Amino acid sequence: MIVQFHSFYSDELVYSLLARYYVKSGYMRYTFAAQDLFASKTVRPNIEFVNQYTPAACEILTKNLPIEYIIEKHTMFPFYGRFIKQDRKQKAFESLCGMKGNYYNLLPMQKSKDGKERHLRYCPICVPEDRERFGESYWHRLHQLQGMNCCSIHKCRLIDSSIVISGKGSPKLVTAEEVIPSESKINVVDNVMEIKLADYMARIFQADMDMKSEVTIGAYLHSKMPVNKYRSIRGEQRNMVLFHFDFMEYYKELEQNHFTEIWQIQKVLTDQRANFDEICMMAMFLEIPVKELLKPALPEISDEEAFDERVKELHNQGLKYPEIAEILGASYNVVKPVGEKRYSNKTVRKHNKGGRNKQDWNNIDKQTLPKVTAAIKDLQGSRITRPKKITVYAVARQMNVHSKYFDNLPLCKQEILKYYECQEEYWAREVVWAVQKIQSEGQPLNWKYIRNLTNLRNENFQVCKPYLEMCADAEIAERIKELL
Repeated sequence: MIVQFHSFYSDELVYSLLARYYVKSGYMRYTFAAQDLFASKTVRPNIEFVNQYTPAACEILTKNLPIEYIIEKHTMFPFYGRFIKQDRKQKAFESLCGMKGNYYNLLPMQKSKDGKERHLRYCPICVPEDRERFGESYWHRLHQLQGMNCCSIHKCRLIDSSIVISGKGSPKLVTAEEVIPSESKINVVDNVMEIKLADYMARIFQADMDMKSEVTIGAYLHSKMPVNKYRSIRGEQRNMVLFHFDFMEYYKELEQNHFTEIWQIQKVLTDQRANFDEICMMAMFLEIPVKELLKPALPEISDEEAFDERVKELHNQGLKYPEIAEILGASYNVVKPVGEKRYSNKTVRKHNKGGRNKQDWNNIDKQTLPKVTAAIKDLQGSRITRPKKITVYAVARQMNVHSKYFDNLPLCKQEILKYYECQEEYWAREVVWAVQKIQSEGQPLNWKYIRNLTNLRNENFQVCKPYLEMCADAEIAERIKELL
């Protein structure tokens, strides 16, 4: 029978609170505590989030704090959910508050960056401070942020404990006091960039969450990229090569940086990737203040609209397009089409026997979107048909239209670009398809069969290995790696 939980310490995980309760409540065995705490006594205590608790445990847990506050301030939800789209964020939050398990399907659960097991971590300076202040240490949320390896307060290296963050292993509740030694070696971090990033990430993580904003992080980061440097003069096109070069130069002193590929950055900007640490890195590089990143807002008038309005204004004043181009610092080949409204997708004129008719491209865009989705699904292949790389050209060919057709269909084009992948990632997808096909046919799984199905060379296999886990679960990916 549960009498009373202890109070939460600042930034303490729910798992840590339950572990302290278990140790101090005098249970003879863990299973007796599990019967009182969890709806299923065989469930593994969730280290980063919450479990489904018994009515008695839930009532006492939320006696002094509402469940909404506990989820936001005592679980890792702000790390995984802060930058996802508003509807998914709300659904995941409601799922956690209801203590249901489907939040895993809504949150971008990051895998270990280097393939190693993740452990609960601690700061060797925070521990003695906690013991002096509270009489015991506890598991801090901040110390568990992936992509942050030093304490943002004490600027020292975080240390792995023996507690693995995993869904495997025996169910148990382990306090920090049980596994953290009385003294630990302090390794001071002198990397300025690592310290700066840790402080930035900590302030973002601990701040209140904005659950109502419908602005996507990809669109926001795009809007903060300087025009005429990383974006075209109208703001709609990105110079990803230059952005990637400057980004890597900025973080060249950062150790253990796994956010290094241009396709990773591109997926963040197209809202196909929402990893907390990576978004913080991009925001800090773009010099976005913490307060602005916490409440992202797009400009009332886009750079594209502002540029077009300025061209129109100058043209109405009697200036010629060459003069306007010189004033705005833009190319004549950009200014003239804007002045002639050739960039507008709203009404494009088409000549036919009936004269000059306007095409309602907005309506065509919406009507074509389901066909594009179907074409993409076909290109992704099945256990029988081989997958193909998804590009605008490939979708256009599948639909028997010209690729330029999608220049007038922004929704369709955006849907296609969601599936952008580098060549190595596509090869990985081909390999996974081959493995699944071989298994479905009951044939022995070996390298020769995979090669015959994919026509890939050994060097292609080797470079696609890091991408296998993006296309298959960890167990299958590891098995494939052993074969290649």
